[in-house]
Amino acid sequence: MSKNSLYQAFQHQVHSRPDAPALLLDASGNPACKCSWRTLSNVVDRVADRIARRVSTATTRRCITHLSDNCEADIVIALASLKLGLTEAPLDSRIEIAELRRRRIYLGGIWVDDRFKDQIAADLIAATGCLPTDESSDIPQSSSANDCHLDQLTQPAEKASLILWTSGTTSEPLAVELSAYSLHANASAKLKAVPQEQSDIRLTMLPLSHAYARTCDFGTWLLSGCTLAVCLGYQNMVRRLTNLQPSLINTVPAVAIRMLQETPNNLDNLRLLGCGGAPLDPDSFMKWSARGVTVIQGYGLTEAGPVISSATPTNARPGLVGEPVEGWEIAITQGQLFVRGPHVMLGYSGQQESTQQRLTDDGWLATGDLVERDRKTQQFRVLGRVDDVIVLASGRKIYPAAIERDIEQINGIQHALLHHRENLELWLNLEAETDFASVKKEALQVLAGQPATRNCTIHFFQPALSIEAGELTAKETIRRGRIVEKRLSDHAGS
Repeated sequence: MSKNSLYQAFQHQVHSRPDAPALLLDASGNPACKCSWRTLSNVVDRVADRIARRVSTATTRRCITHLSDNCEADIVIALASLKLGLTEAPLDSRIEIAELRRRRIYLGGIWVDDRFKDQIAADLIAATGCLPTDESSDIPQSSSANDCHLDQLTQPAEKASLILWTSGTTSEPLAVELSAYSLHANASAKLKAVPQEQSDIRLTMLPLSHAYARTCDFGTWLLSGCTLAVCLGYQNMVRRLTNLQPSLINTVPAVAIRMLQETPNNLDNLRLLGCGGAPLDPDSFMKWSARGVTVIQGYGLTEAGPVISSATPTNARPGLVGEPVEGWEIAITQGQLFVRGPHVMLGYSGQQESTQQRLTDDGWLATGDLVERDRKTQQFRVLGRVDDVIVLASGRKIYPAAIERDIEQINGIQHALLHHRENLELWLNLEAETDFASVKKEALQVLAGQPATRNCTIHFFQPALSIEAGELTAKETIRRGRIVEKRLSDHAGS
């Protein structure tokens, strides 16, 4: 394994601060039970031993695949995979059954089922002593995994350490291979841009099966040595907030806005709110600032590890996503951003042609995004996707993302999608019980502000878009290509 490995960072925490809290377990009856770095390491060693025995007798690909729902067992599996030098491929537990089946077949490898993960959860609880069991004395104090000849299982750090799937906002999701080196480099660069302390408590509510949380939560946690608590989704975040007071949370705009509206308990210690996937509207940005919370916006994509740029606590501005983080070379050609550096993916697993379309032989990654640099701050402003630009018969170009962001600031509108067929159409995904007529009037006022959109017609999706239908990503952003294919080709909606 490379010295530039997140597992090395984990071992540093274990040896330098063995009794410091690493995880706050979501244990029944004691949902803020502390698990130390030493205890976590002991459980990781035990799980690595079990996995190594399965791998050593397997004839399939040296890949560990499992359904991830942001439990502590996911953390242990990730660390055990890093220890063994195996490729981990976590799958989002919320994806469609058919898509899950496709990904499992595509990846192959060894499947870790719920029973295996339940045992990990039991090991953690027993080891911490939160709920003593007869098994607690069985937790080993050192790894026996070496008995399985791990030197035969490990692979160089420049090989795939992690496989994550693209969100599929514009096309079908692809399996992105990231090396141990790139994962470490990207997490280190993010941490340098947004420092955190060992005393911080980080609450993760975004899926660890996606790049944002895997780098900006999991990776920076290991490097900084802060304390981590995990859950999935807004309601579970609110539940966990009854028992802990986080200082760091990463989320998406929809959740950041909802937190302002509903004001969950125990946010008094929150100092940094990471916001990605889409820009947060300026009004919400300033409301968080008034509460003493700095909103950190960034930009990236899975193929880049994912962080390309990030604001810092001292330069955060609404509408901007920071400057490039350490390690990137930047080029902007005809508005499209190209990047090169140690964070770039190895490629799309089993998709050489798709890899060559995105990644040049000399390492430049085409992001597919249109950006510009703010003249005053030199921070990036994301304008939208290259493929999403609408060219009218008059030759006028429309950048849908900017217009959609303005529309989504209207109360009751969750998502907006601008689409052109014979005419320009605006499609709205509404919150439950929102009156279409009331939001339509406000949306028309926004559209009237630009000559190109004054004659745009307005419609709403019925039924509403959903993650389960594959129309929204795990970050609850729209999957434009899927929506156009499934909904707009036959004018499904109202």
